[in-house]
Parts: sequence; structure tokens; C-alpha cells
Amino acid sequence: MSRLLLVCLSAIVCCLVSCTDKDKIPKGVMGKEKMQKVMLDMIQAERFREGFIQDSAKDLKVETFKLYAQVFELNKITKDEFIKSYKFYMSRPDIARQIFDSMANQANRLRENLYKPKALDTAAKSKTDTFSADSAKAAAADSAKSKGITTDSAKKVITPAPVPSTIAPATMNARRDAFRKRRLKDTMLRYNKTKP
Repeated sequence: MSRLLLVCLSAIVCCLVSCTDKDKIPKGVMGKEKMQKVMLDMIQAERFREGFIQDSAKDLKVETFKLYAQVFELNKITKDEFIKSYKFYMSRPDIARQIFDSMANQANRLRENLYKPKALDTAAKSKTDTFSADSAKAAAADSAKSKGITTDSAKKVITPAPVPSTIAPATMNARRDAFRKRRLKDTMLRYNKTKP
């Protein structure tokens, strides 16, 4: 009789456990969207620290945690709420995968928008080009008159080429690499000067 009761009780418990909502998020845990936003902000804060906080006198872990505290403050959560939510999502790989996939998609969209060439309004562009060309010619003529040059020779003044509105990603990467090499060279020179 006790075995039958034990089997029935375990069957009821199994039914209750299997019938619960698998995607239900417990109380005190952030929703998927908010967790995704907070994690993206934390990744951006870490990238900021890697790119801009290079002072050797500062402890990088401390600086990172300061940035994390700002992220928590911006998203109006506490460190404990984040840790509890993070542990929950890491214990549920199916939900964590959804969050990370969504984060990757969002990061790719942001990256594409960043490097996408901006469409120019041709009507507005032609007006500004005409205006800038006319004003450049007028300025050249004024400076020529002040220098005593005749207007025929002032018409031969070459106007500068327009500056491109965006820089190609390959060009930007080449500039960054050159800057990093110069910074490394300067650092090595300073280091060698301080050695006895």
C-alpha cells in the first residue's frame, strides 16, 4: 500500500513539474529584453575601457567596475539583481542562447548602420555646392583685388575638392593601425629613456 502511495505521489509530482511553463521567468529576475539591453551596455562599457582608459596608474578592474556601476544606474537596477538574473539565464542555456543570438543580431545591425554610406539629397547638395563654389570664387576675387591682381588671373583660382562625407572602413582601420603603431613607438621610447 505504501509503495502504491509512493508511486502515485511521485507521478503527481512529475506531472506538476512537467506541466510548468518552461519560459517562465521567476520573480526578481529581469526580463529577456532588459537583460539583453543591460548586457549590451556592459559590453560597450568594457570596449570603452579597452579603447580609452589606457593609463597604467589606474587599476583596469576597478575602472571596469565603475563603468558597470554606471550601466546599472542607467538601467535602474542593482548589482544583486543583475547577478541573480545572470545566474538564472546561465542556468537556462535555451533562454541564454536566445538572448545572445538577439544581441549578436542587434550588434550586426548597429555595425552595418555605422558603416553604411549615407544617402545624399542631391537637390540640397547641388545648392550647397553652387553656393560654396560661388562664395569661394568671390573670396578669391576679393583677395586678388587686395593684392592687385587683375580679374582675369583671379578667375584661374582653383577651388578645393569637396571633402568626402564618410571614410571607408578599410581607410579607418589603416589610420587606427598607424596611430597604434605610433603610440607604441612613443611608449617604447619613453620606457627606454627612463631605464638607467
